Amino acid sequence: MDYDEILKMLVLVSPGSPLRNAIDDIMRGDNGALIFFVQNPEEYVKKGIIQVGFELNCPFTPNKLYELAKMDGAIVVSEDLKTIWYSNVHIVPDSTIPSFETGTRHKTAERLAIQTGNLVVCISQRRRVVTLYRGNWKHMLNDVSFIVMQMNQGLRAIERYRSNFDKGISSIAIMEIENRVTLFDVVEVLDKGITMLQISKELNFYLAELGNAGTLAKVHLEELLYDVKETLNLLIMDYATEESIGESHDPKEVFELLMSEGKDLESIANILGYKEQKAALFEFMMQSRGYRLLRSIPRIPMSVAKNVVRRFKNLSGLLNASFSELTMVEGIAEKRAKAIMNGINSLRNKANFR
Repeated sequence: MDYDEILKMLVLVSPGSPLRNAIDDIMRGDNGALIFFVQNPEEYVKKGIIQVGFELNCPFTPNKLYELAKMDGAIVVSEDLKTIWYSNVHIVPDSTIPSFETGTRHKTAERLAIQTGNLVVCISQRRRVVTLYRGNWKHMLNDVSFIVMQMNQGLRAIERYRSNFDKGISSIAIMEIENRVTLFDVVEVLDKGITMLQISKELNFYLAELGNAGTLAKVHLEELLYDVKETLNLLIMDYATEESIGESHDPKEVFELLMSEGKDLESIANILGYKEQKAALFEFMMQSRGYRLLRSIPRIPMSVAKNVVRRFKNLSGLLNASFSELTMVEGIAEKRAKAIMNGINSLRNKANFR
């Protein structure tokens, strides 16, 4: 199931949404329900999956859905949540589809979701739980208090990683000037950034379930993750081998690999292109290309930064460049050349007074 599609479905049933209001009313009324979401139900009527019932074709409202749940049978609702097509429906999915559920309603919901690929919401009357099915994906809605607890734990973890991430970036900036960055320094910072983004992906599911109740937590998460992805991409552009990122120094593929396969420091080093050096992370010295330094200077766009790197090859060449040599680079006039020189001098001063 696509990550974004799952988030959309969780938002659909988040607290405060029309559908969630109806679900909460159904549970408070000590009723159960099976709700099948489909935009064009006629094909399922012809196939015999939707049988009997009352054809309504009326506008959707939470109150109507709640009242209809008092009857036996399933309710068929449009995917855009605008129309209630049928109620009191007998659903007949393919019985040969294996199901690991025990209750009749849940078995039907699981088989229906697998057969059609559509969203099915099952509300258990006895257990008072809400389960979402779509294709082979299944998710049981969590209690709000549990979600809040998980969110708080996740945010605290990201706060710790963010603090160490920022310290690592500051250290690398100074070590770049002193020409003593090791492969370990780079992969350690990358590991912290990747971990933050991976934790945030899990938290996004909880935020989707919280809906409007998670607004403050969402703002906090966005603040913690500010510029993390951009910084990771710049580190990739600075330190990955050209075999990994190509002559254009495009970090996209390497970033995606890091997010999916960067499980530890050695695997990160491997993805960056240092397969032979990954066993000597502390000894292998690195030379930055200078992208992150250049992008930290105001009014230096990526296109100009690439021109500078193309001209001076790496940070060492840039540090030794004269003012006149900088102005010879395409896109660098006197103002930008001065800004670059000031940025370099600022880092040198930090290294001297550390």
